[in-house]
Amino acid sequence: MSFRLVEELVHRHNEAVTVILPSKRRNHGPQISRVPTVRVVENEQLDADAFTAARIGHAKALALMVQDDVGNIHAAMRALEITDIRVVVRVYNTGLGTKIEGLLGDCVLLSDASMATPSFVAAALGQVEPRYLSIGDRTVFVTTPQAARSNDPVWPISSAESEILLPGDDVSADLVITATARRPRRLGERSRHRVRRLFSRFWDEMREILDRKLRFVTLFLVLVIAAGTFLIWDFHDQYDQTKSISWATAVYITLLAAAGGIDPDLAAPAAEKFAHTLVSFAGVLLVPVFTASIVENMVGRKLAMEAGRLRGPISDHVIVVGLGNVGTQIATQLNALGVPVVAIERDERSRGVDAAKGQGIPVVYGDASQLETLESAQARTCRALIAVTSNDIVNLEAALHAREMRDDLKTVLRLFEPDLAERVQRKFGLSSLSVAGVAAAEFAAAMTDQTVKGSIPVGRHLLLVGEVTIEAESDLDGHPVSEVAMDGHLRVMALSKGNGLMWAPHPNLVMTPGDRLFVLATRRGLSTLVNIAKVSQEPEPAQRPIVPPQNFRF
Repeated sequence: MSFRLVEELVHRHNEAVTVILPSKRRNHGPQISRVPTVRVVENEQLDADAFTAARIGHAKALALMVQDDVGNIHAAMRALEITDIRVVVRVYNTGLGTKIEGLLGDCVLLSDASMATPSFVAAALGQVEPRYLSIGDRTVFVTTPQAARSNDPVWPISSAESEILLPGDDVSADLVITATARRPRRLGERSRHRVRRLFSRFWDEMREILDRKLRFVTLFLVLVIAAGTFLIWDFHDQYDQTKSISWATAVYITLLAAAGGIDPDLAAPAAEKFAHTLVSFAGVLLVPVFTASIVENMVGRKLAMEAGRLRGPISDHVIVVGLGNVGTQIATQLNALGVPVVAIERDERSRGVDAAKGQGIPVVYGDASQLETLESAQARTCRALIAVTSNDIVNLEAALHAREMRDDLKTVLRLFEPDLAERVQRKFGLSSLSVAGVAAAEFAAAMTDQTVKGSIPVGRHLLLVGEVTIEAESDLDGHPVSEVAMDGHLRVMALSKGNGLMWAPHPNLVMTPGDRLFVLATRRGLSTLVNIAKVSQEPEPAQRPIVPPQNFRF
């Protein structure tokens, strides 16, 4: 994550970067040191001396990337005591981040796992990524052209006919971004998953409650009771024409006989008496069969959960390999959608195991790169497999083994090395995502430009939602909105003139000083808009370079 963020800032934002490392020779230290224009400061602690050596007083942003929430927050407070600077903090505990973010001033707390989780879930389920942004009284999100509401504004993106990220309205788009007056409710999607899960879960539960031998015994007893119902209906009608009974009455008599609650009818023919006797014995035998099966199932399920194995068969589920920060959030989100989940984790003491079990998610202990472990998680009947351990080899082996078991199985794996991910996808057809790749762009955007209100990942690209204020005597002062649009790089979503937000403003509407533009743009488009919306100023001759220090600890 740290190395990818450095690359993002240097190569795509053209920023001078200072990195604080415990050592240049450990972890990603050598790779970071080789990035052009990067200055490395070696210091074991994030104390005042480290920030002074990094020239924090001349920086415009600070990123704290240590995988320690308390340490990051402590360092953020220490930096803000030295100078007024924009701080971006990587956090694991999002609940803690939400509570403390407003108390730290110009500080943004982001979770890379939370950013990447929707991408993995969407890829596994074959759906559009559920990413939402709130702007004014509306919610901006990605959807398909067919799902967008007819009265809501839409902006085409990701066209198959063109490589332009923001094509014009005349181009057929695979996806669109829309702004709706109320947050889209995913009840339809959740209900669809829950109905599908209900049928598969019912069949799985029946297979789990009754093993193969008991299933045959139960089926035989049920057939006996069904035959008894027919005999009672048929022979009762033959011996007493005045008291013929319906099928419903025959079923009623049969159920009472099966439960042992019917009085003997001495006047009935021998065939009906035989049916009463047969059904009564079948009912007496059926009760203990079910009772023993249910008790065994409850005890066996508890023992299986403690031993880290599945109690019985399961189908149409998603296997999540690795219960780290990302894996736990993926499993939790899938479970919330009503999708059955089975997790695989090597370390029984991982904190993700307790979180998964707390939500009723079964956990299989073992190495996912071994075929036996995938068999234990019943990969042959699963819907998809998501491998998100911290080891690229384990993720790749798990995906390849799963594909050997089922050629049509959908697999999504996490790969840290971008070049490996590209080659794997091209060679084996395996979908791969990088948590750092998804999150680094958003971290960089939060650091370098305060006009960025949010970001929306589209495949391997990133669209920015920006807010820009029109200044007096700028190049946009007194000009219509139509002059803002840049083909393929920027679209105007809304314009605020102080009396509310106008969504999809008319192209001929003239902009005046103080107006705020909300735009959907690429990095290039937003950077160009920021420059032309401000008054041009010549740079001071003795201006010192801005060096954003960053803490990348490993």
